[in-house]
Amino acid sequence: MANHEFDVSRRNLLGTLARGSAVAVALGEIKQGFARTLESLGSAPAAQPVEWREDGGYWAKVRKQFMLEEGFAYLNTGTLGPTPAPVFNAMTEYWRLMAVNPNENSQIFQDRIEEIRFKAASFVGAASPDEIAITRNTTEGNTILCHGLDLKQGDEIVMTAFEHNSNRETWRRQAKRFGLVVKEVKFPLPPTNQQILDAFEAAITPRSRVMHFNNPLGGYGCFLPVKQLAEMAHSKKMLCFIDGAHTLGMVQFNLVDWGVDGFACNSHKWLCGAAGAGILYVKRDVQERIWPDISILPWDREPKNARKYALSVGRRPWPCVAALEDSLDFQLAIGRARIEQRARSLGSYLRSKAAEIPKIKILTPTDPAMSCGATNLGLEGVSGQRFKEYLRQKYDAYIPGGGSTVRISTHFFNTFEQVDRVLKALRELATGVA
Repeated sequence: MANHEFDVSRRNLLGTLARGSAVAVALGEIKQGFARTLESLGSAPAAQPVEWREDGGYWAKVRKQFMLEEGFAYLNTGTLGPTPAPVFNAMTEYWRLMAVNPNENSQIFQDRIEEIRFKAASFVGAASPDEIAITRNTTEGNTILCHGLDLKQGDEIVMTAFEHNSNRETWRRQAKRFGLVVKEVKFPLPPTNQQILDAFEAAITPRSRVMHFNNPLGGYGCFLPVKQLAEMAHSKKMLCFIDGAHTLGMVQFNLVDWGVDGFACNSHKWLCGAAGAGILYVKRDVQERIWPDISILPWDREPKNARKYALSVGRRPWPCVAALEDSLDFQLAIGRARIEQRARSLGSYLRSKAAEIPKIKILTPTDPAMSCGATNLGLEGVSGQRFKEYLRQKYDAYIPGGGSTVRISTHFFNTFEQVDRVLKALRELATGVA
């Protein structure tokens, strides 16, 4: 009987190992195919002036890696970025592996989390992977930072008047519940760095405990002087948190250089990854002050680093987490500096030409240090919804609409010809030709 039980256990073990080996081979093949696709892009062109268009066909090859309809100008990466085919295909295979063997293959994906955390830490410029947790999105990261602090009645949180609801409303709820005070900083749009710094300085009092703002301002594409704001916060014994939903994948940045205490972002916007994966950075020396929001372990057995914040999810879509690594690799293969330059070139071209059109008001700074791939503008007498519909119907281009202004996202897969469509629509609406 004992021998029979041993044989059964041995067969189960060998079967598990065989299945694990088969999955490892499958993952290896997926990664190899992914790498071959990236190699087919070739080298990116050398750096060019801001408004350069001739690139030897390189960006056309990059655009072909996306699954967008031919001729369709998608200009809303600021809400949801399109996933490139290599990332999509890899993720599809990850889901297939989950379907054929949910438990064991799920564990294999979970075992890759450390490698992904290391890559994410390097990408965002953290001092250590111990400062990184893989979350579901920016909202979850913001909520962990908000809920994790022990604050007292009367303590103040300072943010801008231009925050996304996932930051503003989370803090407002905490304020209602615990008697906190949320102070919203206002400044003109477009602002100067000094106007931003002065507005924050004026809002801070001895009761201020946290500075939490989005960088760039998601709806307006305006980058704040984050390093100076972090220094200001620390000089006042405050923490500085960043909602980075529009940072990851648009520009290069380094969190150690910024000097912030917390940073939350997602993969589904400018990184052009799958919804369901995000990155949370918590600086090592403040981790003891920030509790996890939810945990599946006894509190005294939680990891003594940022890994404890990833326990707040429980079961998660592991193929989306695995695809986060592929999204990072896709951008690294092209080059983050190249991607930023491309987004900046398109955005600068749009803003400079739109400024020549009568009745146009541009709310995004023209200062290159304060802007990149997102542009907010309005046209006197024309609603954002009217502009959205006109652009979609006549020029096969998509932007969000609804208010008095619109945000136009120009990322590395977009083209100058697509920007010209936007400019044509603006001119026609401004002159009454439409």
